[in-house]
Amino acid sequence: MTIYLLPGVGCDRRLFSRVELPGHEVKVLEWPPFPKGCTLEKLAETMRPGIDATKPHVLAGVSMGGMVAQELALLTKPKKVILISTWTGPKEWPWHVHVAKFLHLSWVIGSFTMRATWPLKRILGKRPRDIDRLLWDMAEQQGADKIRRGLEAVLRWKGSRWQGPSVRIQGDADHVIPSRFPVDHLVHGGPHIMILTKATEIARLIETELRD
Repeated sequence: MTIYLLPGVGCDRRLFSRVELPGHEVKVLEWPPFPKGCTLEKLAETMRPGIDATKPHVLAGVSMGGMVAQELALLTKPKKVILISTWTGPKEWPWHVHVAKFLHLSWVIGSFTMRATWPLKRILGKRPRDIDRLLWDMAEQQGADKIRRGLEAVLRWKGSRWQGPSVRIQGDADHVIPSRFPVDHLVHGGPHIMILTKATEIARLIETELRD
């Protein structure tokens, strides 16, 4: 079984650097360029060639990666989609995300504001200095424009149309995507970046789903 991993916006393959899944073929999909006005559906179409749909596979995504995974699933028909710290559509948004969309607040994301407000990113969850450094390095490499366009694509998304097997892994300490919906595995103390801070537990849950 091949498992394809999709990182969150502003992240790359290093987001999964602490997740070990021995015995499985693991491939991390990297983000393509985000053109102005891009959508999650178009991103999925662009990333589609990176998946060998002729072989049994599973898609797993974190945050925006989970949303794109649901769009990819329509194209590749995986055995299962594993959703980590993510939404299935606007119906799960907290009120402040609806406000952000209405006011088009994503425009404020730029190189200066990204750097100036980085200390406020504690909303992602408490983390040691090495993880904080990793998150910043990934965000800086991806760039403010790409992060802004990714968030705009999320806010334009109308929601998942995938009706196949899926499983949700969510942290109860996620302040970015609060757990206000049914989940299959609730991780105690899991912040939005639990894929890094609780990697061993997340890997165990993924392994359980791969066996099932």
